[in-house]
Amino acid sequence: MRPPGPVSFSKGSLTINTSVRFVEEKMDCLTDVFKSRGGSGMNLKKMRNKTLTSTEFMQVWFHYDKDMNGYLEYVEFCQFMKDLFVKKDTSNITAKEVEKYTRDMIEIMETHDENNDGKFEMSELANLLKLERNFLDKTIGQQSITDKQIKAILSHYNSNADSTIEGPELHAFIGDIARHLGLKLSLPVTEAGIMRTKEIVGTDTIDTAAIRCLLTAENIQKLKTSFDN
Repeated sequence: MRPPGPVSFSKGSLTINTSVRFVEEKMDCLTDVFKSRGGSGMNLKKMRNKTLTSTEFMQVWFHYDKDMNGYLEYVEFCQFMKDLFVKKDTSNITAKEVEKYTRDMIEIMETHDENNDGKFEMSELANLLKLERNFLDKTIGQQSITDKQIKAILSHYNSNADSTIEGPELHAFIGDIARHLGLKLSLPVTEAGIMRTKEIVGTDTIDTAAIRCLLTAENIQKLKTSFDN
């Protein structure tokens, strides 16, 4: 084994400086994930060239953030990348292929891991994927919201046609309110907003009446206060 020390590699205009030991650790982790048979149960490949709704994004996020700690650690990110980009069975992946994928993933993390903590936060993954324009931008701040607009909001965030917004759907809805107010997406932000939502409407399963209530200027301000705390 090579001794630990600095190593750099270039891809495009980016030069990445890291250590041999760091690369080898990442390669070992990626090998374990890639040699496991099958995917994680989510068909990400169909989303590769698609603009995701915020609900689809949250479904992706919670599928891979297994421990729900608000980050994708490297092993979770490896599974995400395997599902997103790798077309073939990887149970017999070669050492050369592992090295290539590892370097690709280190490059992606160097490019999109804004605070360089070695983990992907929600906002960082949103920047990596193609996320739709905020659906609530055209509604928040209006003097009055029509029934048609409320129904359109429900339809947009509700992924299973049960006439309510809950779970990842509610994280998407609250996340879009936060984004409209200029905040970065994060699990602590959406969780704080959902807690305030329960205080305002009495439930974390919201319908058209709750949507109308939450989008009033007074309650948007209450949600903003919860995001800021």
